[in-house]
Amino acid sequence: MASKRRITDCLSTAILLTGLAGVAAADQPDPYGQFSERCLGRGPDFQRTVAAAKDRDWPALATDMTTSLTPVENPVALEGWNLTTEGDGSFEALVVARASVGDSKVESCTMAYAEVDAAAFERRLVDETRAKASGTKNGQGRIRKFFEASSSERKQAITLDLPLYPNGHDEVIVSVVSEQQIEN
Repeated sequence: MASKRRITDCLSTAILLTGLAGVAAADQPDPYGQFSERCLGRGPDFQRTVAAAKDRDWPALATDMTTSLTPVENPVALEGWNLTTEGDGSFEALVVARASVGDSKVESCTMAYAEVDAAAFERRLVDETRAKASGTKNGQGRIRKFFEASSSERKQAITLDLPLYPNGHDEVIVSVVSEQQIEN
C-alpha cells in the first residue's frame, strides 16, 4: 500500500509545480458531487471511467502519483488523470484500478483534491451515503478514516484521508473499493 507520506508529497509537489495553490474559484464544481458521480453512484467501474477519460480527452496523471493514490495493492490495471481546470486555483485527480484481494476481483476509484473544505466533504459523505465508520488511522498531520456503505448493487469500502486540523483549504483523498461487477 502506498505510504501516506508519499501521497502527501505527491499532492504537494503537483500543487507546487502547477502553481495551483491559490484559493478555489467560486464556480468550482462541487468536489463531493464529482466524487459521487464518478465513483460512488454506480460504484467503481474501471472500463466506464477509462472510456469517459478517452471521450473527454483527460490528461494523464504522472505514473508515480497514480500509483501512490491507489488504495489497493498490486493492481492488475491502473489509470489516472489530472482533472485540474487551468487557472481555477485547485487540484483534482482521478485514479481507477483493478486488483485481486483473496479470491475476489475488486475495482477502486480514488479522487484527490486540494483547496477543499475537508470537514464539509466528510459531512456530506457520511450524510449522503449513510456510511458507517469502521476505523481510523492517524499519521503525521493526517488522519485516514474508514467507512462501509451499501448501495442496492453492492457493498463499498470507503477511505477518506484528511488533515488532522482542517482549515477549509485542505487536501482530501477519497477512495471507494468494491467487488468488480461483471456485466453479461
